[in-house]
Amino acid sequence: MLNSLLLKISAILFLVFVITACSNSETNLIDENLPLDQQIDRLIENDRYTTALSILETHDREDPEIRLLLEKTHLNFGLHSMSTFDMNEMRTRMNNALVQFTEVLKLNPGNVVAREQIEQILMIYSTIPNRDPDPDVLEGLREVGFEY
Repeated sequence: MLNSLLLKISAILFLVFVITACSNSETNLIDENLPLDQQIDRLIENDRYTTALSILETHDREDPEIRLLLEKTHLNFGLHSMSTFDMNEMRTRMNNALVQFTEVLKLNPGNVVAREQIEQILMIYSTIPNRDPDPDVLEGLREVGFEY
């Protein structure tokens, strides 16, 4: 009984340690003393795209600097989604990449990298029978001029 209790306490302490370590590592990446662009760069370098986007969404989307940071974050998020290989999650990752590249084109319709990446992903989808991007992803692509 004592061993069981010690095992449970050890498991709880380990869980608390892991949660604390994870939250501290995220906190360490955000230094509010740095200019916003440097904060976002730091988050992108550490693959914390969702956090970077959350921070940017609290700012004026019409501000050219914010639009540029949003474009950069979405583009890097899409590239990251494409380059992280896990065959079991490939469709999810490709759908996410398409969403991110679509967001880039909404911000900057002339972004060549986003257009090329969308074309590449759609070309891959066209070679796989009975596989298409999710319907909501296809709707987003139509909004920026892609038909599939």
